[in-house]
Amino acid sequence: MKLILITCCIIALRCCWGGPSDYTLMLKLQEDQNAPKELNGNYLIKELDRKDVSYFNLNITFNNNTKQVFGFSGCNRFFGSFSLNNNTIAFSALGSTKMICNDNANRIEEKLFKTFQKANLVLFSQNGISFFNDKKLLLYATTEIASDNIKIEYSASSRGFHKQIVITKDSISTTSKRDSKSVTKQISPEHLKQLIEFLKSVDITALSSFEPPSKNHQFDGAAIARLTIISTNGKTFKTQAFDHGNPPKEIAELVKEVLSISENIE
Repeated sequence: MKLILITCCIIALRCCWGGPSDYTLMLKLQEDQNAPKELNGNYLIKELDRKDVSYFNLNITFNNNTKQVFGFSGCNRFFGSFSLNNNTIAFSALGSTKMICNDNANRIEEKLFKTFQKANLVLFSQNGISFFNDKKLLLYATTEIASDNIKIEYSASSRGFHKQIVITKDSISTTSKRDSKSVTKQISPEHLKQLIEFLKSVDITALSSFEPPSKNHQFDGAAIARLTIISTNGKTFKTQAFDHGNPPKEIAELVKEVLSISENIE
């Protein structure tokens, strides 16, 4: 129940930015989720000044050991350094390459650099970070899925049916019968890239809260299925049981891709 409430809060935040509640909500998420308070690794920038900027593929990478920061700002690659003291953040020595881009890319890049200059506070959640100027929300970014640590498991079974799929960065293994050996093949870079794209759109920390659209598996009307994702930090997240062929809408495209790749190697 607690995870469901947190997830609902995140959805409300993304859909209804604004007002003094932004800071209060993100502070509560940081406390309730016992989120790590360390900037390290890759993040995808989703929101700038309450607007969706996913189209521009903005990203930022922090190196906690060297206190260096770099990323893509819509037109150029940028680089610099940062300091973090509890939740107080400051950027310095920011620079960038000098590419010539279209007006939209230039505008979004200028807005991002201004955000870095204004940001003085960062709040953490399990799947992202938010930059503030005092208590005004400036930026929201989500943890980027690292393909070198990805692991996806899909299982479906009934009295007369069984399927087990395990995908890592290197391979995909499929078992189609109980007590039989799995078929394992190398996964193509194209398939892996597509899976990563679908994963980026899923809040894996909320997997267990996704409601199945049907429950025919409860009376043998469908094979019982589950999706499991092992995150980059080794944590395991599982869905509720759902009907094979009818997953929760939040993971429908991801499950479809997993099954499609599996069918191609059998």
